[in-house]
This record gives sequence, C-alpha cells and structure tokens, in this order.
Amino acid sequence: MISNRLQTLFTLALLLVAAHGVEEVSTGFMYHDGFVNYFANIIDTKEELFYWSFHIMWWLMLVVAWILIVGKKLIFVPLTLFGIVFFFEIHHLIKGLLSGGYYSGMITAFFYPILGFFYWKELLKNWRKLY
Repeated sequence: MISNRLQTLFTLALLLVAAHGVEEVSTGFMYHDGFVNYFANIIDTKEELFYWSFHIMWWLMLVVAWILIVGKKLIFVPLTLFGIVFFFEIHHLIKGLLSGGYYSGMITAFFYPILGFFYWKELLKNWRKLY
C-alpha cells in the first residue's frame, strides 16, 4: 500500500510539473540548444509541437497514475518511472548557470531536486515495505 506521505509528495510533484509547464509556455520556450532542439530537428518539426505532443501524453499519464494511487493500487513501477523526472529537470538549472542568465523553466526547476529528494526517500521506503 502506498503511504499517505508518498501520495502527498506525488500530488505536490503534479503541481510542480504543471507550474513548470506554465513557466516554460509563458516564457516562450526560450531554449537555445540542447535536448528539445536535438529531437525537434530529428523529427523535423517545431519545438512547440514536440513540446505539446510529449507533454500532453505525459500529463495524461500523470492523471491516470493519480487515479490509481487514490484507488490504492500497487503502482510502484510507474511511480519510480515518474521519479526519474526529478533528475532530468536539473538540466534547466545547469543550462541557466552555464549561460549566465535565465533559461526557460529554470525557476520551477529549482524545486525539483528538493521535492525529488523527499519523493525518492519515501518511494524507497514504500518499496521496502513490499519485501
């Protein structure tokens, strides 16, 4: 069973993901290079189209995961996959520091490592209870 603390941390993470998306959209996708441009060039489309196609699928999966958590289903594998986002979003901070200025998504990305620490700590505790 998933602990109430993990449910709360997942809910906070959902809110952070939404705020992060709003920040990126409101700042006009100020990507200079890197991950998004690389894949946008491979599929030969605009960054915004790639962003929305990926994030709509991602957000729908988060909603389904939330429904499963509330239903007390055993969904530790998707919760673990979701936890990977805490590592990937650090690139916003790194790009901002390397550029010496603002990088799109940098403000909300500051909170990913903090929330991620508590999320992973609680997730691992819940995994241990299974065995």
